[in-house]
Amino acid sequence: MKKLLKMTTLAVSAFFVAVAPSAAADNPYGAPPWTIGFSQDTMDHPWRAFMVTSAEAQAEKYPELIKEFIYTDAKGTNEKQIADIEDLIARGVDLIMMSPREAQALVPAVEAIKKAGIPLVVLDREIVGEDYNVFIGGNNLSLAEGLGKHVLGSVGEKFSYLELEGIPGATPTIQRHQGFAAQLEGKADIKLLDARPANYDLAPAIPIVEDWLTRYRDQFQVIYAHNDPMILGAINVLKEAGYKPGDVYLIGVDGQREAFQAIKDGWLQATSIYATGGAIGLDMAVRVLKGEPIPKRITTETPIVTKDNVDEFYNADLQYVR
Repeated sequence: MKKLLKMTTLAVSAFFVAVAPSAAADNPYGAPPWTIGFSQDTMDHPWRAFMVTSAEAQAEKYPELIKEFIYTDAKGTNEKQIADIEDLIARGVDLIMMSPREAQALVPAVEAIKKAGIPLVVLDREIVGEDYNVFIGGNNLSLAEGLGKHVLGSVGEKFSYLELEGIPGATPTIQRHQGFAAQLEGKADIKLLDARPANYDLAPAIPIVEDWLTRYRDQFQVIYAHNDPMILGAINVLKEAGYKPGDVYLIGVDGQREAFQAIKDGWLQATSIYATGGAIGLDMAVRVLKGEPIPKRITTETPIVTKDNVDEFYNADLQYVR
């Protein structure tokens, strides 16, 4: 299992062995030590907090190259994230790592980074255009397609479902809906009863699911959530309402430890691991600053976890998986 978890890292290493020149360019962004700034959408989320802390821990492995690692918390707003990036630029950081809240809304921030001539590493959510050095993230369409196929194989082709969506306008939200829905299209006996955004957070999911129990009780067999915190919120509501493990087929995304435990307890039937990319992103940031070649995109693995394999992942090395 450790071999599986390190698959992406090994593949990236193989790339550099194949294409790295005998000597890297002479520090195109200035000589070390460098300061790296990280703009995070929100730190009020364990998965996103781990993205930052894993990058920060990785930065400590480069004491001679990295002088300072600075991170900012946009607290879930586009406006603050734009202001945070402007502040990082003003502080003279040598490179910016960013996990944007929304692609379109962050266009002014991306333009400011480009104008300042600062290299950019993008994690998880995509931006508009290609004004970045490398994007690191899972393939959300493929991930969602896999979960769609999984539910068809597990539940069959006759069910009604509810969908807890992420942040409206965010690329993972769009793609995690599209990929899942594409697998169910044309199935006459499959019906989407309702889909609402809970912004990738547990708390907003609770009143939504409570309302669904009032509106659709006994009408749905599946709940699909775009991440684990939202499906964990749904589980809290179902428990309070007297449901038992397995009464509803529940599906999440991320691969958080709490989700693995919910699978072991029988409440959650499946989740798809989505690595934060924080540590890999920091490694790529150093390569960018050193002038070494890197791929434009790095796609992380997104294996599906169920009761059949959860024990293999539960105690795995979480350097790249949270």
